[in-house]
Amino acid sequence: MKDKTDRTRIQPPDTASAEWEVTERSVSVDDFAARYDVGAAEHLVVDAPPEVVYRSLRHLDLLTIGSRTADLAMWVRGLPERLKRRVPPRAPTRLTYDDLCASGDWVLLGERPGQEVVFGAVGRFWTPIVRMEEVTAEEFAEYGKPGRGKIVASFSVRPYGRRGSLATYDIRTTLDDPITRRIFALYWRTVSPFVKSIMRATLRAAAGRARL
Repeated sequence: MKDKTDRTRIQPPDTASAEWEVTERSVSVDDFAARYDVGAAEHLVVDAPPEVVYRSLRHLDLLTIGSRTADLAMWVRGLPERLKRRVPPRAPTRLTYDDLCASGDWVLLGERPGQEVVFGAVGRFWTPIVRMEEVTAEEFAEYGKPGRGKIVASFSVRPYGRRGSLATYDIRTTLDDPITRRIFALYWRTVSPFVKSIMRATLRAAAGRARL
């Protein structure tokens, strides 16, 4: 179990609306997953201003990553569902994190525009057929059903040098009971190289857009 106690919190002004509190108060991945069971972080230095890199990451179409590993991983993950239905599911033409939130699979946990955005998901995502559960940002922190897990994903961008940026993709997973934790640890050993490859490809795709 990893523990990171150095947190950065931005407190909203007293006049802030309830909506602003949900999207702005917590702006660090540590606010939602300071303690976690497994995780991965990838970094990339980009020759572009932070605000441009952030915009590219924040609204990246995940279907345009252009990684053979990512394409293969998504095909393999969807195979059990396709076999179950016997009819191929309708393929989306665009897929951003906002689209995933709209579908109920993910939820926007917090954002500091131009610097960091944090998304979360809960369910059973290590089984052949993925079972995600829809929760609100307020419910996410207290969620703790046995046999389930929580994922926190963060995109952050910081200035690097005089004109560049350091982009970071951070994923942290927490499991809610010892048995599930052991099962997921075995699963993670198999999939972590693919996950990290996809994370690197995601950063490269956003960097390519930022340089245009």
